[in-house]
Amino acid sequence: MVYRLINAVWIICSLFISVNTHAQNTTTLNQLDEEINALVKQHNVASVSYAIIKNGQPTHINTLGFANLETHSAVNDSTSYRIASISKMIVGIAVMQLVESKQLQLSDNIKTLLPDLKFENSWSSSHPLKLVHLVENTTGWDDISLREFAYDNSAQLPLIEVLAINPASRTSRWPPGTRHAYTNSTAAVAALIVERVTGMTFERYAQQYIFAPLNITNASYEIAPPLLATGYTQQLTPQPYKPVLMSHAGSLIMNISDMAKLLSALVSRDPLLLSESSYKRMEYSTSTNVGNFNAGYGIFNHARFYDGWRFRGHDGAMRGWRSELSYSPNNSTGFVVLQNTENNAAFRAIVDKIRTFATSHFSTKTDEQSFQAPPKSLQGYYRYQNPRNQMRWFLERLVSPYQLTIYDDSAVFSSVLPIGWNRKLHYQEDGTWYNDKGEPVAMHTVDPLLGEVLHYGDRVLVKTTMFAAWIDKVVLVLWLLMLVAMIPISLFWLVKLVTKKYSSPIQKNARLITMYVALSGWLVLIFLFIGMQAPIPRLGAMNVISVGLMLATILMALCTAAAIYFYIKHLGNQTSRIATVTSGVLVLCQSAVVCYLAWFGVIGIQTWV
Repeated sequence: MVYRLINAVWIICSLFISVNTHAQNTTTLNQLDEEINALVKQHNVASVSYAIIKNGQPTHINTLGFANLETHSAVNDSTSYRIASISKMIVGIAVMQLVESKQLQLSDNIKTLLPDLKFENSWSSSHPLKLVHLVENTTGWDDISLREFAYDNSAQLPLIEVLAINPASRTSRWPPGTRHAYTNSTAAVAALIVERVTGMTFERYAQQYIFAPLNITNASYEIAPPLLATGYTQQLTPQPYKPVLMSHAGSLIMNISDMAKLLSALVSRDPLLLSESSYKRMEYSTSTNVGNFNAGYGIFNHARFYDGWRFRGHDGAMRGWRSELSYSPNNSTGFVVLQNTENNAAFRAIVDKIRTFATSHFSTKTDEQSFQAPPKSLQGYYRYQNPRNQMRWFLERLVSPYQLTIYDDSAVFSSVLPIGWNRKLHYQEDGTWYNDKGEPVAMHTVDPLLGEVLHYGDRVLVKTTMFAAWIDKVVLVLWLLMLVAMIPISLFWLVKLVTKKYSSPIQKNARLITMYVALSGWLVLIFLFIGMQAPIPRLGAMNVISVGLMLATILMALCTAAAIYFYIKHLGNQTSRIATVTSGVLVLCQSAVVCYLAWFGVIGIQTWV
């Protein structure tokens, strides 16, 4: 899951890097097609297919590139793509259909619906786990492990067997119904509930009640169906088809024509699927601390703001594939983008181009909202407290702080890292923050464990200090600088060691142990970097990289501890002040890093478990 964090940071950064590409507005579909074709060539993308509905006009579909680079097979509107997590929207629609038919209620207790499902909830008496928590991802569960992501589900295991593989991940980390935390297992559990209630496999149910009514003819959960494109890495290395474990969370395969039909149904509120009220219910959250929230994750349906305009939908990512379905029902507009290349920069550039075109006719609300001066007491630093995956929190925590700066009549909410992300906000006295388009995006409320919190979209943030927001980053940068500086220093010391320039054993050992400390730090960084390039195959199984990372973290802790012991024992016995300062700063920084990693359980980490 580490790569998802890196991708998220890159997406945020790319939004600002690509600002200049919006200087000239695209006015026609032909011009848009030409500009996207240029982006496909510029970024060396195998293919992209997209569909656009603008202001209720007929759907525009276009396909560019190759479904398979080896055979030079051109992509067309019948070419199928893996849509990854957009698959969850089908589960959400199925659940809402059963709610409409009164076979389910969102308030149903999971223990009643699935008495044989294993999960842990320490707050079951006050906060029992309900169906609404599954479909809005407010269970508090960890996301599935790298091992589960790496699992080859060629056997297409039944859902109950899939969910038996790692029940430990289904442990609520906070009271259900308080904070959002995205996880793939909730969609699998919800799909199992659909199967139990209807007596049908989920695939058969989806075909009969969702795909058939919309005349979607090529949607498939099968393994590598005909007309499926080949997925590619950013370097255009073809990726073999691997069936995912949580199939209903991410294994659906569709072509752009069928995706356009689904998009049209969501934009137009097609009664063949759901009633108007059910469509609306999918598009806001109810089961967090703030209650009804338009900026929250709805029923497998997320909020995304483009230039301040609120879109609903979902996106998807897996190795070799990127996808997004976003729509604005209030403006009768939406789009789908499917890409068979794992290139985030290209994907965001294409989506930005399409969404800029799609929103060009939007107009700001005419009824001016009245805002108040924000209380100065709200100003300060905040850190979110609802990580998706606890194992990766040691990395995600580095980009978790935000800053709220209060002005006379507005505020700016900005990230500490990456630098440059910011949003202007307006305040109402009920504790709600709005963006410039009048959309509610954040609310102050109370969490049963954290106390006063700020919900910004899916994030749940608690106030912190400037010192706490910056200290981990300062130490990290200083440690990295010391590791880099140790490269020439170590070479210099090695020459002197080989030529026996150090007469004292203490001088010799002090330099050796400092080099061991630096080497152990570099080993952790190298194994982590290599693993992060392809985390699912490299860290999701027991292999040289994953075991190497585990051993490197242990070695780093041992070398650092040995260095501390050595310097305490021989304090004042070294003759070189420069060597003493260099060693002291490195060991001090690495000690802080080791303590940080140990606190979050990274020393001796077994990523494949």
